Amino acid sequence: MPDSYRIPALLERKGQVDEVRRLIADSRVRVLTVTGIAGVGKSRLAAEAVQDGVSRVVAVDLAELEDASAVGAAIEAGPVPSILFLDNCDRLVRALADELPALLNRCPDLTVVTTSRRAFGLYQECLFQVHPLPTTTSPDPETPSPAARLLLDSIETRFRGATSADLAIVEEIAAALGGVPLALELAAAAIARFGAERTLRRIESGQPLPPSPFVDTPARHRTVRECLEWGTGDLDPLSTDLLLQITTSDVLTDLEEVLLLLCGQQRDAIVDRLADLVNRSLLDHAVAGNGHYTYAMSGFTRTWLRQLLSADPERALRIRAMRAAGMSQLAARIARMLDDPARRPAAVRLAERWHGDLVATIDYFTIQGEAARAVRMLRELEDVWIERRAFTWAEATLIRMSKTADPVAAALGRELLGHWALRSGRFADAVGLLTSAVEPTGSAVWRLALACYEVGDTQRARTLVDSAPPATARTPREREAGELVEALIHFDRSQDGEGGWQTLRDRAAALPHRRDRLGLLAALGRTLLRAGAPQHAHEVFRLALRTPDPARNAVEMVVALEGCARAYHVAGEHYSDHVHRLSAAAHWIRDAYALPQLTDHVGIPDPALDSDDPAISTVGSVLDIDEAIAYALSTPPLPAELPDSPVSRLTKRQLEIARLVTEGMTNRMIASRLGIAEWTVVNHLRQVMTKLDCPSRLHVALVIKQQAQQTA
Repeated sequence: MPDSYRIPALLERKGQVDEVRRLIADSRVRVLTVTGIAGVGKSRLAAEAVQDGVSRVVAVDLAELEDASAVGAAIEAGPVPSILFLDNCDRLVRALADELPALLNRCPDLTVVTTSRRAFGLYQECLFQVHPLPTTTSPDPETPSPAARLLLDSIETRFRGATSADLAIVEEIAAALGGVPLALELAAAAIARFGAERTLRRIESGQPLPPSPFVDTPARHRTVRECLEWGTGDLDPLSTDLLLQITTSDVLTDLEEVLLLLCGQQRDAIVDRLADLVNRSLLDHAVAGNGHYTYAMSGFTRTWLRQLLSADPERALRIRAMRAAGMSQLAARIARMLDDPARRPAAVRLAERWHGDLVATIDYFTIQGEAARAVRMLRELEDVWIERRAFTWAEATLIRMSKTADPVAAALGRELLGHWALRSGRFADAVGLLTSAVEPTGSAVWRLALACYEVGDTQRARTLVDSAPPATARTPREREAGELVEALIHFDRSQDGEGGWQTLRDRAAALPHRRDRLGLLAALGRTLLRAGAPQHAHEVFRLALRTPDPARNAVEMVVALEGCARAYHVAGEHYSDHVHRLSAAAHWIRDAYALPQLTDHVGIPDPALDSDDPAISTVGSVLDIDEAIAYALSTPPLPAELPDSPVSRLTKRQLEIARLVTEGMTNRMIASRLGIAEWTVVNHLRQVMTKLDCPSRLHVALVIKQQAQQTA
């Protein structure tokens, strides 16, 4: 290619050229291998470095040779050189590894400089790795990264400004190609032909870029595939499959995770292949904090592999199926680790690192008609979806599955949706979902019975528990939880006496599985609220809040916070500050964790959040789940005996408005006195009349006066 068309080939390389020259001048270095990924610029950098103006250099390009005989011929052709520069040694690595030691022994003043994607494995060999151009931008958004600058220069100098490209898209292209100069030059030709946006889409979808338009470009540099596949003809199928699996993820892959994802392949074989792929510059590796190797793949290598998958749909399906099976195993492993307190932090890190791949695997199973496997992964990782604020996505995915033509998968999806609705306090939804998913005698009948009980259908709940499978047909967990649900449904506080609820509390607190334990404590608390015992309900909800690791149980914690707020609400207006703060904190947590907000409360009084109440001004300090729970546990317990007056059901604001009504003030006068809108007064007064069962303002005044007289 004429030099007049070339852009500066050594962009950002001056320091590396100087370092290579320093190594060549070091008498201890006999063999210097300049290595790196294909197309990164090894040859030009090394050629520049060996030309120091002093040493006698003999250069031999081995790109088209099939054996190493040319090396000996180059030595015998004349005086022994100071530097022997062997370029493009990739295909002759093994032969040269046998020849070079003898050559160095014969020529003690000789330094051999080679370029190769692979190391020779010689004891005397020194490796210098050439990295791609940086793709990270400077703090100035108008200043392109070095890789983007090379791409822009290629467009300008080779195509004479025939096209223009948005810098942001150019940066994306440079990053997708890993900053490899050869790939950027090929992309420049594609941009001149298709434009930047279409070029980026081709790269991401695995479509090939057009070949280099320059007639003197070596065949091995004309396309991405020819560049990467030159020198890798001896790559075995297992190594290629390993690369193809790794390319489906952007995750830095831990060795143990690679082995797990390959579904049973021999460990030693995989370890050997990974080491070989690193040696071939097809993978990069580093040592992680746990001492394991982690592996990363260049965008250029990833582009090649995407093209392989795009060109061979059958192979792509096989690789994706293997990957999905491995991710399914990983999900099961994470689920087991999450249940082990000692391993839970590692599980959380693992889930965070692989979150995108886990989501993609669930989508893959759904598309492939394997909804049952997708449901299993969603169920195993439900804690992950909550902690990652992806609960809404998980529910939406299950809703789609519940409408699938596969009746088994649809039933599984509705059952899990019903279970999640029950956990989060959406009982009417739970009844509908579980009714359509659960066989009347199935093992999940206990959840359906509890959901029916929560919506007030006690008769159906009792019928369900009476028809439940016998104890011998259930697991120990199902038996323990089921028996407690049955006791709760048949619970009658007036008959069981004061100690009956405490027995149920202790039984629920003793359940070994945390979700069962917290779910049934919440159910008992709601039962006590309906029975008119808010002081006991408050105690039960606070017991649930004392569970360790609250963020792990965000759903159950927010339900318990709402339970405490309702208990205070029933107890009377004296506790309105606590009602507002707890309700607001629970609402905030549902938003923060992307949990559905409640729409009905099934007969349990719901504390209204009055936007103009002074207590709301303090809500802003409750900004995380730990702080909300600490506040709930610091509030005073409810007394054993509570006043049973209708007036006690009013909030402080409502009581204040009712007293002003007693003074004969109009709504406008009250609004002016309190500094609030008139419509707010109307809304409060409507709630006052409902709570006091008063048909008019006059009746409200009479009730308030009567209460004042009784108090006096």
